[in-house]
Amino acid sequence: MSEYLVALTIACTLVTLSYLALKIQRMHFFENYEKIASPVLTGLACILLMQQPLSLDTGAVDLRYLPVVMAGLRYGLGNALFSTLLPTIYGFVTAEDSMWMMQTLQSLIIPAVLSSGFHRSEFRNGSKPIPIRAGLKISVLLFLTQVVIYAAVHTGGHALSESYPLLFMSVVSAVSVCLLIGMSNDENAKWLNQRKLEMKASQDLLTGLPNLRSFFEIAGRTLGFRAVSIFMIDIDNFKQYNDCWGHLHGDQLLRETGRLLKNVVAEHDYVARYGGEEFILMSTETDPVKLREYAEKIRLAVAAHPFEHAETTPVTVSIGISAAADAAADLQLLIDEADRALYISKNTGKNRITLCSESPEPALLEQQNAY
Repeated sequence: MSEYLVALTIACTLVTLSYLALKIQRMHFFENYEKIASPVLTGLACILLMQQPLSLDTGAVDLRYLPVVMAGLRYGLGNALFSTLLPTIYGFVTAEDSMWMMQTLQSLIIPAVLSSGFHRSEFRNGSKPIPIRAGLKISVLLFLTQVVIYAAVHTGGHALSESYPLLFMSVVSAVSVCLLIGMSNDENAKWLNQRKLEMKASQDLLTGLPNLRSFFEIAGRTLGFRAVSIFMIDIDNFKQYNDCWGHLHGDQLLRETGRLLKNVVAEHDYVARYGGEEFILMSTETDPVKLREYAEKIRLAVAAHPFEHAETTPVTVSIGISAAADAAADLQLLIDEADRALYISKNTGKNRITLCSESPEPALLEQQNAY
């Protein structure tokens, strides 16, 4: 009976280690290298569980497959099979007989394949909890698989009746799997809530775009290793629109403009709300000709969008652009230059684009009305 108590102790140890592994995998370093870190950590957990196999009637038995089951459930077949690499190599190096291949197949490869059959893409990022019933189904399938293998190897008439140690280990593993799934779901829920709070803190509440603080962080880091361009985008005649249709319609105009800008900007660029009716865009493009084409695409998209009341109160944008000469440029200086270029666009007719390098002489501006 002491062997069974050892099995329970190992199961409890596994649950504790797995909880620590969940915490480690949520660290930013491991998140960035998840495709490698997850199989390595899972493989090391398997090796730890191989250190004290139980000598039951069925032969040497351990719980090495439990970390692989969790990898298969959460990440899928590729990750689960990759996770078996380290324990397979360890089993080969430490094997004292030729049964290591059968042990690897039974305790690593089959659990990886079976658990991967219950994987869903939503489990990977934690957006959907792993159902407990999936763990129970996997445990039952693994037990039946082990009974079939045991019956094939032990051809005696009492093979099934003598396989009660397998049933005991299956119950232990089923309980362990359910606990692991519960902990994983709980940790994912906490992680998602934390990310939601972080996103909310970096978002503009009205438009859903990043706020200015978030923009400064991203743009500052980007400008540290490459040149960028800054677009200042301002909705023309917004005060008139607000006065004519009311603040609720003005807020809706800002929301729609934010969504439109988010959809029209390039994938690697970053758009945020600057404040009021102004938006700011960081682009990795710095060529003046391409910048003008890019800005024209944005301008035309806004002008053609069917905003409410656009028939009587047309919605357009003015744009000012400043491009950095190199990665050593000052971000605040770029923003100031783009803002001055925007001022020129607003004072030379609106619904137009001005690059800082193409700005007219200051004397021309003095003849224009301030916006």
